[in-house]
Amino acid sequence: MEMRILGLSDVHAPIFLRELKDAANEFEEADLILLAGDIIDRGRIEYYGEVVDTLSSTGAKIVAVFGNDEFDDLKEALRRDNPEVLFLDDESVVLEIEGISIGIVGSRGSLELPTTWQRRKVPKIEEIYENRVRIIGEMLRDLRDKAHISVLLTHYATTMRTLRGENPRAWRYLGHRGFETYMNEGLVDIAVHGHSHNGTKFATVGKASVYNVAFPLWKRIVDIAPKGEIILERYFG
Repeated sequence: MEMRILGLSDVHAPIFLRELKDAANEFEEADLILLAGDIIDRGRIEYYGEVVDTLSSTGAKIVAVFGNDEFDDLKEALRRDNPEVLFLDDESVVLEIEGISIGIVGSRGSLELPTTWQRRKVPKIEEIYENRVRIIGEMLRDLRDKAHISVLLTHYATTMRTLRGENPRAWRYLGHRGFETYMNEGLVDIAVHGHSHNGTKFATVGKASVYNVAFPLWKRIVDIAPKGEIILERYFG
């Protein structure tokens, strides 16, 4: 059973838009594209559609989460202007692709230590992040019996293992290791995140395959299919 899943984040369009267009030529078709946030740079909403147009030739379904550069006050406009993209904001969905059910929990994610700006501008941000870890765990448990494959899609890192390469003193500002609990419990098959431009491309936590798909790190769109095929063998042999 074959399925092509692609992952991408941190294009920061227009900064890496030209490089993305070159990279997109590598893939003629795909089944699912996971966008892990910061597709645009600092709220430049006019470029989101250009990225989507670049990926549309693959014919894939596109599921996305918001990064820190897709500002909260732009979420409604991003959904409206890009109807072909399914945005998940602390939400879940089950997709049927080629007879396979894929459960996806999508979120911006959490930080163990909020940034100075977040602490100043976002009331109770520490509480928001800790509650989000718990809520995502509940959604993952709910999905486990509804899908063949469970995917956790976030912008912020969901393990410290893919942050190696970043300054260790910054790790807690880049992600939250609380999500590792759900990977070790077997609730996650594939985790996809971005945000870390200088981290590690791939790691495993429990049986979960974790991809840091930041475009500045890979310089290309990430093909998640090889690991996906291993997971599918558990169900289709």
